[in-house]
Amino acid sequence: MRTIFLVLMLYGIFVFGVGCDSTSTPLSTVGLGVSRTQLETRLQIVLNEAIADDDPIIRCHGLETLALRGGTPAQQAVLVNLTHTAPAVRFAAAVAAGDAQVRQAQPVLNHLLKDESLSVRLAAGYAMEKLGDKRFTQWFDNTLFSNDAQVAAQACMLIGKLGETPLRSDSRSKLWRVLRKPEQYPLVKLQAAEALGRLGDKNIIPKLLVFAGSAYADDRLIAISGLEAIGGPEALSMLTVLADDPQLEVRLGAIRALGKHAQPQDLDLVRKSVTKKVEGDDPNDVTRVRGLALLALGALGEAPDAGLLYQAMADDNPITRIAAARATIDYLRRPKL
Repeated sequence: MRTIFLVLMLYGIFVFGVGCDSTSTPLSTVGLGVSRTQLETRLQIVLNEAIADDDPIIRCHGLETLALRGGTPAQQAVLVNLTHTAPAVRFAAAVAAGDAQVRQAQPVLNHLLKDESLSVRLAAGYAMEKLGDKRFTQWFDNTLFSNDAQVAAQACMLIGKLGETPLRSDSRSKLWRVLRKPEQYPLVKLQAAEALGRLGDKNIIPKLLVFAGSAYADDRLIAISGLEAIGGPEALSMLTVLADDPQLEVRLGAIRALGKHAQPQDLDLVRKSVTKKVEGDDPNDVTRVRGLALLALGALGEAPDAGLLYQAMADDNPITRIAAARATIDYLRRPKL
């Protein structure tokens, strides 16, 4: 099974994070004696450590999370990491450059259009288009039909993130062609379906419902992302079913996606899962559970839950810390609790 954090990376740090209104009323005191200032200070410490980590995957998560927060630190981190030796880091930095609108990165992004890694070239094209460059439509879309499953999936994901614009008025039809390609890879089908969900195509709901019934938890998690993006009664109904899934990770992902429709007992499960101990379980499984629980807590938590987020950002596990940081961004952007 793919690890959840590889899956989350594929969709631009934490597949469930659609973000909240950054203009929401700020919280002055957020609970259990933890102030907004304390949360923000620890959040920045976690992100600074992540973007300097020797592990490329941790650095990638840090870049994507920092891009969601925005501001000068994000711009500086992007510029430094665009020339990192690891292709995965260059990919994450390029995507972050587009998402955080780092215009100073354009000269380096132009250079990355000739990178040895096709994935990095894709990300550079995405960033340039996000920054207003109109050169990449056909060149970029050709990779959608690549026989390399990873590259085709990344292209689908980036097309979904670009959204529908005058330049991208036919993205839905192209993604449907990808989905229907004979002998298409399952990963690419799943990513094309999720991207169509991001674009609000309600015709993809039946496909997402099929993926939501997959035997693989990661597939169900990605289907949750597409259903959440589409919304509406049918998607809500399936998310409610998935909130009772036999696998805890899937339940937590669905609870996070349900948002205000989640039940009080769902939040109780989230809190319990945030503090889950290993106690004979596979440490990687515990990390997955805690990470997904933290994301749900950021979306649903109440004022006293600030203490749990604060504590998790000081955890020994770097994956747990970065998940807590991502959750804290969501938490602080929510309306006053």
